[in-house]
Amino acid sequence: MQSICSRTGQPFEISPAEVEFCRKNEIPFPTLAPSERLRDLVYFRNRIFLYNTTCAFTNKSILSGIPPESGHVIYDIEAWESDAWDPLSYGRPYDFNRPFFDQFAEIFKAIPLPNLSTIRSTMENSDYVNGALWLKNCYLVFASVRSQDSLFSRSVIDCSSVVDCVMAHNCELCYSSRDIDHCYNLKYAESCIGCSDSAFLFNCQSCKNCFGCVNLQNKEYCFFNQQLTKEEYQKRIASLDTGSWSNVLKIQEKFDLFKQEFPIKYYRGKNNEESSGNYIIHSKNCQNSYFITKSQDIDHGVFLTNCKDSLFFITGVDSELCYNTCSGDNYNVKFCAECYGKVTNLEYCLWCTSATADSFGCIGLKKKSYCILNKQYTKEEYFELLPRVKEHMRSTGEYGQFFPQRLSPFFYNQCEAIDYFPLSRDEALQKGYKWHDENIEPMQDSYVIPDHIKEVDNTITSRLLVSKKTGKQYKIIKQELEFYRKVNVPLPRIAPLERIKQLSSILQVKPLMSQTCSKCQKPLETTYTGAPQPVLCEECYLKEVY
Repeated sequence: MQSICSRTGQPFEISPAEVEFCRKNEIPFPTLAPSERLRDLVYFRNRIFLYNTTCAFTNKSILSGIPPESGHVIYDIEAWESDAWDPLSYGRPYDFNRPFFDQFAEIFKAIPLPNLSTIRSTMENSDYVNGALWLKNCYLVFASVRSQDSLFSRSVIDCSSVVDCVMAHNCELCYSSRDIDHCYNLKYAESCIGCSDSAFLFNCQSCKNCFGCVNLQNKEYCFFNQQLTKEEYQKRIASLDTGSWSNVLKIQEKFDLFKQEFPIKYYRGKNNEESSGNYIIHSKNCQNSYFITKSQDIDHGVFLTNCKDSLFFITGVDSELCYNTCSGDNYNVKFCAECYGKVTNLEYCLWCTSATADSFGCIGLKKKSYCILNKQYTKEEYFELLPRVKEHMRSTGEYGQFFPQRLSPFFYNQCEAIDYFPLSRDEALQKGYKWHDENIEPMQDSYVIPDHIKEVDNTITSRLLVSKKTGKQYKIIKQELEFYRKVNVPLPRIAPLERIKQLSSILQVKPLMSQTCSKCQKPLETTYTGAPQPVLCEECYLKEVY
């Protein structure tokens, strides 16, 4: 079914799955193209950017994922989770003479929001994190769980001693890598599984003691895909010395060119049925979806694990029947963001947690049911009023639309939208998003960072360094220096958040385009259109690589 995007004026397709879902749930058909809707969803989520502010409840200085400029009331997470305040006290009766979003906006600006998306009782010596659970001795680690002794990383799960990593699972002692799983002592790697004691790898599996290799499986002592003896390999590695910054730059340049000589599969993933998108594993019937694990019957999903029967759903786990929603472990949740903790049957809610159920247009509820605009009703009253509210929203053209952009407390370039769906400043402003312009005066520093990690003494931790990319100042902390020495890598030349941002480019949701297999000419739908490497269908890729 074809429609016209109200924002761009361009035609777009509404999938059969969405047509069926909307008809079944009496939801008006969407008026925005899929890419516009996905951007709006993730515009309501931030994990990486932290701001200095004051808790409105305790008056303590705190870090917050919500910018103070947003004008929202911000509570420290411990105070927000406590019984010291009542979200129902902000409730009000529904006014059928006013648009729903105007009424919602008034409550949203009045009600306290949590400074961080975490549970502090699960943290041990890990204050500077967000979107995280069960971390120990972690610093600037985001959207991560069950990890320890890690720094400057994002989306790391069950990891130990990883630094500058994005999308790492069950890894230890890894550095400057992304999309790695069950790896040990790995550096400068991407899309590797079960690899150890190696560096500069791409798309390798079960390899150890390898360097500068691409598309290898079950190999040892390979150097730029050349099989060597143990003695030859050790001699080559000793001559490189990756503790030197200048050496690492030369190797990276050589490796980037080397990778282009090898074919890539038209998508990253395995063990899938009838699915399209990229980075999909053990899933079935997931269409136009990205970073999907063990899920089925998904349409336009991003970063989902163990989810099913959901459409336009971003960053969910153990969820079902979700639509136009961002974040959570949910059941039957529509048009919501930042709702988690086994919530059910919610619509148009923000920051509702802890098994909240059967509520509409609410903010900050915990263990509540049968609420509309934070006002408590009996079960009978709720189900009598709810159809009237929806019908009123249909008459105003609001029902079926996600929250307006003006309600997001975030800036486009300081939330997760900029990673998944990059826009320039002008593009973002033209589409109606807010943008934060930083006034950075580049700092001058006469200190020259030593080329080799062995030349760095302990006084480096007392210096303010200047990022070669933005001119921002940053520091090397003690744990960081110890790690660099242990794995023999040079000091970074840009600030930690800049490094996370560089590695996070892997998260970009690129549109599927039509292309043919470079070998057999079979038609493909891929995000790798225009890639310098040959792009192969799965059959040709398996013959070529394995």
